[in-house]
Amino acid sequence: MTDARDPLKVAKGLAGVSVADTGISKSDADGSLIYRGYPIWEIATNAGFEETAYLVLNGTLPTKGQLESFTEGLRDRAEVEPKVFRIMRDLGRDAHPIDVIRTAVSALGSIDSEKDLKGKQLSLEAKMSVLAANSHRVPRGEDPRTPRKGLRFTDALLQMLTPREATEYERRVFERVMMLYLEHELNASSFTVRVVASTLADPYAAASAGLASLKGPLHGGANEAAMEMLLDLGDPAKAGEFLQAAFNEGRKVMGFGHRVYKRFDPRARLCKEYLREILERRGGDDRLYRLCDSLEAEMWKAKRIPANMDFFAAPIFYSLGIEIPLYTPIFAASRIFGWMAHYSEQIEDNKLIRPDSTYVGRSGLKYVPIEEREP
Repeated sequence: MTDARDPLKVAKGLAGVSVADTGISKSDADGSLIYRGYPIWEIATNAGFEETAYLVLNGTLPTKGQLESFTEGLRDRAEVEPKVFRIMRDLGRDAHPIDVIRTAVSALGSIDSEKDLKGKQLSLEAKMSVLAANSHRVPRGEDPRTPRKGLRFTDALLQMLTPREATEYERRVFERVMMLYLEHELNASSFTVRVVASTLADPYAAASAGLASLKGPLHGGANEAAMEMLLDLGDPAKAGEFLQAAFNEGRKVMGFGHRVYKRFDPRARLCKEYLREILERRGGDDRLYRLCDSLEAEMWKAKRIPANMDFFAAPIFYSLGIEIPLYTPIFAASRIFGWMAHYSEQIEDNKLIRPDSTYVGRSGLKYVPIEEREP
């Protein structure tokens, strides 16, 4: 029988261990993903971003009035105080964009005027996109870009990210990719948010912690690394040769593999089709799609490892004219809604998350005076 003196041993990284009951989302090894009971295909085909965000946060699809109120609430709270932009600028051009956003979110926690919990969460959700869009340009001394009035959430974000005017289809694809990034069960950053929420710290503190975990290359950053890899490869015909060299040198091939999905990532399948369609509608060079398709096929043939969402989201962002250092901030601008859903779910039935550990160090040592210690 397990007790406090005989702790339950679990797999490293908590692999396969359920640490919470959730009604927000669920992914499975067979390639399925649901948001609040709805298959991701159903949501991506029929819903919009604000509608999906409301669903993830509240558990039900909104009525027309609820959707209008939620959308208006986001628009009303999107303005970021100039002092926050000054803090971002003072960090300097060498600052990592995720560090810039994390610092800005911490500042918001001190100056935001929202009083109640829901107001704080809505304010954070609204402002995260503005912080993300400016996380690379403002530290370089450029003026901040702010959302254009009256635009939908993802249209406003895309307008801040790039001066290039997107087509209606491209805007819809960007919205869908943002919907796919919005929530994904108990990933590293969402678990971090729940751990901080369990202490009853405020949403700003929890989001700052989530951003910190997103900076790690094993969680966030994969979309940026995948795009750099695709640009380095350049020629679809060299995909097999490229992979073999990576295997021989022990280099990680970014954009492949997932802790849950073993056959395919449903989000990657959707994004692959979006990428193909964008390039096909433009006409001309489709090399970016052929690069992805060749590398995906060669990796499956060699290792039976599927591409993940980042592998296809990155070239979509690239085709839209978005700078590569902004890819992980874009992730944060979407995932903040999932984080806040986990924050709320955690505190509704809260218990401080405090696991045990197995001590494997020495014991029974005697103190040795400093002058008697051997080097």
